[in-house]
Amino acid sequence: MTIREVQAWETKQKIYDAAVNILSKKGFKNMSIREICEAADVSIGTFYYYFESKYDILYKIYEKGDNYFEEEVKSNLNSNDALENVKRYFIAYIEFVEADGVDMVEHLYMPDNELFIRKNSAMQNILKDIIEEGQRKKQISDTMIPEEAVNFIFVILRGIVFDWCLHDGKYDIVDYSQKFITYICSYLSD
Repeated sequence: MTIREVQAWETKQKIYDAAVNILSKKGFKNMSIREICEAADVSIGTFYYYFESKYDILYKIYEKGDNYFEEEVKSNLNSNDALENVKRYFIAYIEFVEADGVDMVEHLYMPDNELFIRKNSAMQNILKDIIEEGQRKKQISDTMIPEEAVNFIFVILRGIVFDWCLHDGKYDIVDYSQKFITYICSYLSD
């Protein structure tokens, strides 16, 4: 990378980091572009050079999750047992959420955040591949098509995370989610 490209990347990252910091404290609806620019020490024009709107920040947060699952988690889903891979996926998702912290996560869990219901994200596709392979190997029931199974699992994952946020992160979400993993795997294997 050239010096100019490095500087551009650093500026974009500085804006993103400032926005995430504000988001985790005030929430998406309560943060303004002006406030982000002040925190990042950049002009509003510079913000718009790198991002079309504050929704681009939100999209980038979800892109971070997809990239993490594509680059880090997917390679650990290598068991010959599809249900074991579902368990590993489930735990990876919960640990990823926990790492962001309850303050950040509770601001992402808002009803008008349509990124939660987007289809064909890397996260969803990785889980769909596990389900499809498990069904081919007869390790996972085919009572639901893979897309339905993915939706079913994501509804449960989001419910666990939402409950954790309601309780202000006061319990161990990874430990709490273990019983749900057992239920899901039992349902998928029937």
